[in-house]
Amino acid sequence: MEQSVSSKLQDEVYLTNHSRIISDSKLFLGLTVAGFSLSLITTVGNTVLLVTTFKESRRLLDKPAHMLITNLCVSDLVIGLLAGNLASVLALYHYQSWLIPAKLDLVVRFVLIFLLFVRSGTIVTLSFDRYFVVAHTFKYTWMITKSKYKIAIAFMWAVGFILSSLQLTSIPEKIVIILYTHTHVSVPAVLLTVIYFNVSRVLMKRKRHLRNVGMTNKQVWDNQRRMAVTTFLVLTLFYGTVLPEFIVVHLRYFCQPCAQSSTFKKLEVIFAGLLFLTSAANPFVYAWRVSKYRRAFKACFASHLQRIALRPNPWQYNNRVTTGTTVQAISLKTFQRN
Repeated sequence: MEQSVSSKLQDEVYLTNHSRIISDSKLFLGLTVAGFSLSLITTVGNTVLLVTTFKESRRLLDKPAHMLITNLCVSDLVIGLLAGNLASVLALYHYQSWLIPAKLDLVVRFVLIFLLFVRSGTIVTLSFDRYFVVAHTFKYTWMITKSKYKIAIAFMWAVGFILSSLQLTSIPEKIVIILYTHTHVSVPAVLLTVIYFNVSRVLMKRKRHLRNVGMTNKQVWDNQRRMAVTTFLVLTLFYGTVLPEFIVVHLRYFCQPCAQSSTFKKLEVIFAGLLFLTSAANPFVYAWRVSKYRRAFKACFASHLQRIALRPNPWQYNNRVTTGTTVQAISLKTFQRN
């Protein structure tokens, strides 16, 4: 009897330290509603993009960079479908003051750490791809191939799985969490900053060269404007969603007064929820802003509507059969009377 009780307590844990300090039920209610809503938006947005990509694969998978966008879409879809919903369930457990299954918390952390690494690695690789297009335009077609990106994608998934498995080992939690902040946040942030700084430098150099030779190409200016907008969106979205979590993790382990503050605990829970925001916004940043993806979606949607329009209506068919049967019956009765 005692062994069964102890094993049950091992499978379930009482509210974590966050929940013991935070007694604000409205906060967890808001996180639950926001979490499920954001997961729905993420799932729908990435599902539509993924379906459009495979329906129009000849158009959207013709270049190596589109493979990276598809890989980002897959990771974001799983984040919204699995990690986001499970994290919302955890918030619901906190709101209801229920016992939290230890395995549920472990699954959420494992899946989230795994997929966040794939997401960050894909974003960095996409940024490097854009830099190579701008800086080495003529070398791009033969140096960047689909096979190389397939290897890079497989490498990201393998490393992400290995990193997420570290929390299952005997390594202290503090070391593992701090390692995650650097592999998922600081290193990608530095790489993105360096890459987009060099992209801006190359574009400015090209712009000055065109001005010196007296050339004004509208397409060049439009490309520079789009690249500037993309740079701003990518860096703002990445810094705004992951840097707060990076800061609070270090404050938790290296600032004892902060770790004991209820306000800090509330901010920590809120900042953890921001990690899911990028997955909801990525389809709009990397795909729907590109005219090729918009045209593919319109073509896919139009073909779907056309199939619906050409599909036979069973109600109309039944009405025709019923009408024909009625006419035949009336004609038969008239013939019998005569």
